[in-house]
Amino acid sequence: MTPLRGGNRSVRSSGALAVAAAAAVLALTGAVGTAQARQIGNFDVGGAIEAEYDRAGGFAAFGNPVSPETDAGAGGKFQAFERNTSIYWSVGTDAHAVGGQIRDKWGALGWENGALGYPVTDEEKAGRDGQGRYNLFNGGTVYWSPKTGAHAVWGKIRETWAAEVAEKGRYGYPTGDEYDYQGGKAQDFQGGRITWKP
Repeated sequence: MTPLRGGNRSVRSSGALAVAAAAAVLALTGAVGTAQARQIGNFDVGGAIEAEYDRAGGFAAFGNPVSPETDAGAGGKFQAFERNTSIYWSVGTDAHAVGGQIRDKWGALGWENGALGYPVTDEEKAGRDGQGRYNLFNGGTVYWSPKTGAHAVWGKIRETWAAEVAEKGRYGYPTGDEYDYQGGKAQDFQGGRITWKP
């Protein structure tokens, strides 16, 4: 028996159409799924960092970038901006802005490679009056207030402090960083000292 030519042509046409349709879907998905960086000032800002830049206030909050997007620890990325602010991104934490004295304290403690790790929140209001600020990180928190400056709180001291309603409770804001104390650790707060021993 001789195969029907029309049938073969139809199967081939259907296969070619399916391949073309799949290629069109892939091209469209790639174009939609891939964030295109845009130039802001002298540098491109793109991807999750661009999304955070726009969401958190854009130029009014950050100014222009002062560096290109740069590799950070553990496969993350960051970009620095004019107003003493950076946006950090890593797998599992998304992109978050860190600025001012909170950023300075975090930097003094080793940035993302230090005990705090990556930011997991943007800067948020703190205190009963909302005049303070904080960023939560993988390994703790940095709190700032106009009266106390910026200080990190982590570990068991942070657990005790948080159980007492953190800065809104009887201890208030941290007034210094954690230090060695009688074979353990201690940290001073507006309302007193919290100690910890192993």
